[in-house]
Amino acid sequence: MGRCLLCCALALALPARADDLPLPAALDMAQPQEVFLDVILNGQPSGRILRFRATGERLACDAAELASLGLDPARLGRTGEVSLDDVPGLSYHYDAATQRVELTAADSLRLPFVADARQLGRTPPAQSGRGLLINYDAYVQSGSDARLALWSELRYFAPSGVFANTGTYYDGGGQHRYLRYDTAWTRSDPATTSVLQLGDSITSALNWSRPVRFAGVQWRSDFGLRPDLITFPLPSLGGSAAVPSAVDLYVNNVRRASVDVPSGPFVLNQAPGISGAGQATLVTRDALGRTVTTALPLYIDARMLAEGLDSYGVEAGFVRRRYGLASFDYASHPSASGSWRHGVSDAFTVEVHGEASAGLANAGGGALVRLGQAGVLSGSLSLSGGRETGRQASFGYQWIRPDVAIDAELTERTPDYADLASREGAPAPRRLARFTVSLPFAPGQNVALSYIALRSPGASPSRIGALTWIWSVARWASLNLSAYRDFARPSSQGAFLSLNLSLDGRITASALGGSQGGQPYRNLQALRPADYSGGWGWGVQDGRSGGLNFRQAQLQYLGSAGQLTALVQDTDGHRTASLDAYGALVWMDGSLQPARRIYDGFALVSTDGVPGVPVLHENRPIGRTDQGGHLLVPDLNAYQANRLAIDSLSLPADTQVDSVAQDVVPQARSGVLAHFPLSRYAAASIVLVDGTGQPLPAGTRVHHAESGMDTVVGYDGITFVSGLRERNRLQLDGDGWHCAVAFDYRRPADGSLPRIGPLSCPKQPESAR
Repeated sequence: MGRCLLCCALALALPARADDLPLPAALDMAQPQEVFLDVILNGQPSGRILRFRATGERLACDAAELASLGLDPARLGRTGEVSLDDVPGLSYHYDAATQRVELTAADSLRLPFVADARQLGRTPPAQSGRGLLINYDAYVQSGSDARLALWSELRYFAPSGVFANTGTYYDGGGQHRYLRYDTAWTRSDPATTSVLQLGDSITSALNWSRPVRFAGVQWRSDFGLRPDLITFPLPSLGGSAAVPSAVDLYVNNVRRASVDVPSGPFVLNQAPGISGAGQATLVTRDALGRTVTTALPLYIDARMLAEGLDSYGVEAGFVRRRYGLASFDYASHPSASGSWRHGVSDAFTVEVHGEASAGLANAGGGALVRLGQAGVLSGSLSLSGGRETGRQASFGYQWIRPDVAIDAELTERTPDYADLASREGAPAPRRLARFTVSLPFAPGQNVALSYIALRSPGASPSRIGALTWIWSVARWASLNLSAYRDFARPSSQGAFLSLNLSLDGRITASALGGSQGGQPYRNLQALRPADYSGGWGWGVQDGRSGGLNFRQAQLQYLGSAGQLTALVQDTDGHRTASLDAYGALVWMDGSLQPARRIYDGFALVSTDGVPGVPVLHENRPIGRTDQGGHLLVPDLNAYQANRLAIDSLSLPADTQVDSVAQDVVPQARSGVLAHFPLSRYAAASIVLVDGTGQPLPAGTRVHHAESGMDTVVGYDGITFVSGLRERNRLQLDGDGWHCAVAFDYRRPADGSLPRIGPLSCPKQPESAR
């Protein structure tokens, strides 16, 4: 009884709650605590430990930490610290004993995993060396009308840009002159996909406007500077995976991509490689083989721009006249023009174009609208003012499906409509109507019908209907039929039937027969082009056009320094012979290199003067370095990574190689120096024996006095020493003994590593040192 009274007294004396106790007599559970927890997200280990703030059983975490788990920061409600209890769609279980938290997040809270089915990465920055390039094409013709024509392109390239000039020199046929075509300096910037060009160029234009040649300044966009950039709208195919899964994408029943995705939502951005309508199917497989299939219709039109994307071109200067006839003939008054396209949405692209010159103003706008799966509508309206006031309107429709393709366009201009082209003597057609329908009607067969109506000032109207039928008879044979008729001029009609064969040995042959304007026509030819790796090619042809017989034969040789073609022709007994040589000369890295015609980027491989080194382009052997240690690789893709390598296995044994492969990214129309540092080192295997002829023990320390390098003796008394001189001395130290030996070295001509010895090195006691 006394013990019970004591207990009651103690109970009355103690506070009723633990928080009534003064700290630290009791732990304040409401006080926030910093904890580091292993995170499980939707049943899958995240592999991350994040910092949380625990207040009792409630958790809070910084929004940036949650975003690292793949949660969308925009849907967390705020930046900075976020209470997990206040996020809709997020629940959790906090296990303080195991220091772990299990989060369950709805798909709407998670950032989708984005997979690019093309698997394109950003290309390394493009580079350019500094040098000169001359492309040339020399043509010599014999006979009564003997003549010489030499076309050339002179290019100076540097990191700052490319300066180029093109023209042709004529000698013969009453001409002895040089005709200049284009001269311009161009600077490209892949970061902004923009090009600045000074000199001769062509104005930017849209489908419903006409370009003209001019000289001045131009600033334009060029998506070719970014091969990884897809400009047209892409379908985004998405889904959700409960567990890590594999996703296969099929377009028109052909598998286009296969990627692995984590659990949660995913988006597959895919360039299907189709034009027009198609069907995309996503097949999701988990680890147990369960599949979920989702089908989605597609419609791709490369003419449209993706949402938010712009393309543009603005220029000012003087319009070029009589291009190809005069070297310098420009309008006396300046002109300006510009074009702009913008992707408002994936289904709507707007276009604007304007031109201005003395007494002329021209402006217009247009649009392309995608009608879901029903094709794309296009239209434009432009007005001209000044001395000539008029209007132009165009309307078009394109619908492409696997079973039918329709393309129609109508453009009408009033008689007084003017633009820069018409001001310079190229009048625009008053009316142009075009309609084409194409459909496959049997396996391997396709038929196309087209109609064109044209009315131009000063010319008779034309209404031309055409039929084309193509039949792929086999993998190596096809049959083509084409026929046309101008309904405005019944005498203008024709029909042709051709058979095309692809034979073994890269030989192609064709036979064409028909009539045009009531005159018979036939043509038989066979061709075997030279292989890309080099060699001989040939071609023969025999035909008749109306009452004119013609035949010719050609022989072609393709080498690393260019191409040479000899041609003999006979036209109704009039025979001529010609010789055509084209190629390039490059001055770079102090070396003059002959090469094939260089159209875009190229590389000059340098091996530090080492000749005969095999070079590979994309794992394909392309040649060996010359006596100066150079090899020019002419056909590289600008702004794309091109893999170049050397075959180190064929190098002499005494060659030291720092790297055997590299990716080169040339700028447009420029060259890159691909430097592979090679050096030869003087080394040999030295056989060392003691005074009795026995190999010195393994592990004996060896010091090369001339180079200062240290090594050890291996088995059978052999040691490998590099950095050798003409005369050498080795100092050896063993357990209580030492010795020294001298020898001469001469580098073998074949680059091998010689074996020297055995050399006698009698042991001397350490005390005798």
